[in-house]
Amino acid sequence: LRSLNGYRATCEILQLVPSVEKFRLTLRVIKLWARRNGLYGNMLGFLGGASWAILVAKVCQLAGIEGNLGSCVNLVHRFFYTFANWNWPEPVYIKKVDAQPYPAWNPAMNHYDREHAMPIITSSVPQMNSAVNVTKTNCQL
Repeated sequence: LRSLNGYRATCEILQLVPSVEKFRLTLRVIKLWARRNGLYGNMLGFLGGASWAILVAKVCQLAGIEGNLGSCVNLVHRFFYTFANWNWPEPVYIKKVDAQPYPAWNPAMNHYDREHAMPIITSSVPQMNSAVNVTKTNCQL
């Protein structure tokens, strides 16, 4: 069942962004930047592919709400500006779900969730922190 969760999450992200084409191109640029700067890899305490995708989707949503989706260059610039100024550990949601099963990410119920440095919450149920391995030190990079 877990293997289907990644596919389901990817399909849902594509439904939540205003322009799939601009989302995909912007995500490619951001992931390339992260790899070239040694900042890619969930097992290394950095962000993995799902986390980068959620962050790019959030920027696309914010730009779409303002009616200013613009070019991919603008989205890349907005990406760095948005998350350089994000109030971490405030969670990043691209879809908020109220009715959650017990194992979902919930800092009010689970004290371990309160300690996450960079909560980037998945859109599919149960919502989880895709950046659970990110440390406070790595978050500051």
